[in-house]
Order: sequence, then structure tokens, then C-alpha cells
Amino acid sequence: MEIFRHDGHLTNEALAALTSGAPLDETARLELAEHLAYCDLCLQRYTDVLALAPLLTAERSCQESLWRRIRARTVRIFTSRYAAAAAGVVLALTLVWGSGYGSIRLPELPEDRPTVSDGLRKWNESLDSAMSGVNEFFDGLSRQAPPAQGGK
Repeated sequence: MEIFRHDGHLTNEALAALTSGAPLDETARLELAEHLAYCDLCLQRYTDVLALAPLLTAERSCQESLWRRIRARTVRIFTSRYAAAAAGVVLALTLVWGSGYGSIRLPELPEDRPTVSDGLRKWNESLDSAMSGVNEFFDGLSRQAPPAQGGK
């Protein structure tokens, strides 16, 4: 088998043997590799031949194992960042409130202050008086209205 053409470039047979995995002696392999290392034209032809060759498929997909690793890493990052911060906040609040410095004291309110129930009672009374005024208005309108006459 001829490896080189008369112009110094690789033959089509040599490229086909290289891409198909045909048995080549060590000297031929070395000459092919050395020529492809410096000749851009032959390297482009070799790349074009490889682009037409069928691609190998993996025996098994690694997609599921990658998603499992991504989820595990996300949980680990979340735990390391936020759990430590939450534990620090809880510890600080426990120390502050447990020592008495953080206790909240509400001011003393007078006993005669109005309560929410007093306010609701007054609101209900004003609403009842307003509704009775509206009802009286409409009752007065219905008394003054002439009777409807049905004519055929």
C-alpha cells in the first residue's frame, strides 16, 4: 500500500486505512502521524473522512448518575451554607432572650381605656342608624309613588 502520493501528501488508501483501523506497521503509523502533525491539507482531508464515519455510542448513559450527583451537591451546599447560619441565629437569640436582656416589657395601660368591643359596639350602632335612615327614605318613596297602571 502506498502511503504518499507523488506530490508528498497522503493517499486516499492511507487515510482510509487509518480511519478504518486497518493493521499498519509501526513505521507506517509513525509516518502518518508525523505527516498529519505538520500538513494542514492532509489533516483537513483526514478530518473530513472522520466526519463521515459513524459515531460510537456509549454502552450506558451517564445522565442519571450526573443528575444524582448534582442533586446531592445542591443539598450539601444548601445545608452547609444555610443550616450553619440558622444555627448561629438560634444560638444568639437563645442567649439574648435567656439572659433577660432581650425580654420585652409591654407598657402598663390604664384600665379605663376603650377596648375593641366598645369600638365595635359604637360602629354597629352607627351602621344601624344609617341603615334605618336609608330604609325610611325608600319607604317614603314607595308611599309617594303613583300606582302602576297596566294598560293593554
